[in-house]
Amino acid sequence: MKFLLVPLLIIGMFASFIAALLAMLFFTGTVQTPEELQKLITEPGPDTTRVVEQFANRSDELDQLLETANQYNDSYQAELKRTRELQDSLLNEQLKVTSISDSLETKNRILGRDVDSTLKLRQVENLKNLAVLFDKIKAANAAEILQQNTELSDTTVARLMKQLKPVQMAKIMSNMDPAFAARITKLMQEF
Repeated sequence: MKFLLVPLLIIGMFASFIAALLAMLFFTGTVQTPEELQKLITEPGPDTTRVVEQFANRSDELDQLLETANQYNDSYQAELKRTRELQDSLLNEQLKVTSISDSLETKNRILGRDVDSTLKLRQVENLKNLAVLFDKIKAANAAEILQQNTELSDTTVARLMKQLKPVQMAKIMSNMDPAFAARITKLMQEF
């Protein structure tokens, strides 16, 4: 008897659920007649699971946006590289100007002439401009430029290093050849 009550209980719950569902359909006005109920059950209605067209291709638009963003990033990286190359080129040219200036000063001293005060002011200004550039570039690049540039005298390099911010100067010195860094440090103490 016990085994018979369980299936009867399940069937009774199912019948109660169906009766409640039907009552709700009629009460809310979803169906008015038994024919409408039959039509609702037997005929398929519109597919409400379909995504509206305007949302269907969103991933395609996102892919296009991602591709555009990647193109802009590539363009930015290329321009950044070109700017750094131009900055290094400008730095080398300014180093050449400073070197020529120093050599003129040295030649004037050898000839026994006093160097014009405006020339000295220009040299100081050139060193300040170089220092601003050297403060902005990577320390490893700066150290390489200063060591390999044979046109600059050690004195000019020492003067330039004195113009730099202490943190940048330390970074550059740590990237230099130890013997070269020692020579420059010794010269810097004289100024």
